[in-house]
Amino acid sequence: MLYAEPRSTDAAFHFSAEEYFMTRAHTDEAIFMTWRTGKCAMLGCNQVAYAEIDVRLADESGIQVVRRSSGGGTIFTDPGVLLYTVILPLPYRGTSDVKRLEFEYVSNPVVSALRDMGAAARAEGRNDILLHGAKISGLAQYVKGNRLCTHGSLLFSANLDELAAVLKPDDGKIRSKALRSVRARVANISPLLPGVGDIEDFRRLLKKNMLEGQDAAEYILTADDIAGIEEIKRLKYANPDWTFGHAPKFSFCQAKRFAAGKVEIFLDIAEGVIKSCVIRGDFLGVTPIRGLEELLESRPYRRDAIIRALADVDMARYLGGVSKEQFMECVFPEEQ
Repeated sequence: MLYAEPRSTDAAFHFSAEEYFMTRAHTDEAIFMTWRTGKCAMLGCNQVAYAEIDVRLADESGIQVVRRSSGGGTIFTDPGVLLYTVILPLPYRGTSDVKRLEFEYVSNPVVSALRDMGAAARAEGRNDILLHGAKISGLAQYVKGNRLCTHGSLLFSANLDELAAVLKPDDGKIRSKALRSVRARVANISPLLPGVGDIEDFRRLLKKNMLEGQDAAEYILTADDIAGIEEIKRLKYANPDWTFGHAPKFSFCQAKRFAAGKVEIFLDIAEGVIKSCVIRGDFLGVTPIRGLEELLESRPYRRDAIIRALADVDMARYLGGVSKEQFMECVFPEEQ
């Protein structure tokens, strides 16, 4: 395993570094990376920016807005948050089950590391790590080429008031979790780890625990690496078109929240045919949603036609734990 620790606080740089390691770096080894950012709101790849964050407040407060390539919901990071990334080639040690890899090589080791530091953390739900009932970390994944990227954040000493101010969770999500606010369900780790000094001490301990038993070597970014990362950043992660996107054209819109996440579907239907399809939400698929959108386009807007189009589709790759039947509830809500 290679360990990388890029010295940048630019979230767009780090997401570009992940993509660089997945697509351009000439190595088949697993990669573990830790990183920190300035104040930042990170959108999931399928979310609508203006629905998830207070963009004006972000601009006024100097909060960077970026969009990652994985699914899931929006998170807030600042210098008090430690972020981590594990990139694995697929299949890795005999398995291509991405959820199994997430638990075996990321979630379980992070939980184990926190417990070794004295925090009784546990993995719970679709992608959370909890401590005394409060969320301290969330994970997300995506596949590109033959590699899997799993990344997450650990709230060490984050400004939770600023987090609550800039994030705008939808009412359905709050109701489904019986919560009054996003501030009520998150917590910092630092008060519960009196033996850990500052966040850099925390990083060192996490690194030690995560790499224990691994044949690990430190990887220092070369000038060529940085140039490649900066190119990806310019074209994608620092590009407003990627971050904010365009408002979808639609004649039909339906949103539903399920246990595995929210699905919002926009269809432009003319003469009984789906002319365009846009799917948004905080579901945890690992494959770009555009593939599923294209399967529905040019199809008659009829249940039998859509069922045939989806017959052989592995919906988990696109929608995580949202089932095909649940997806159909969004496409044909009047039949429910």
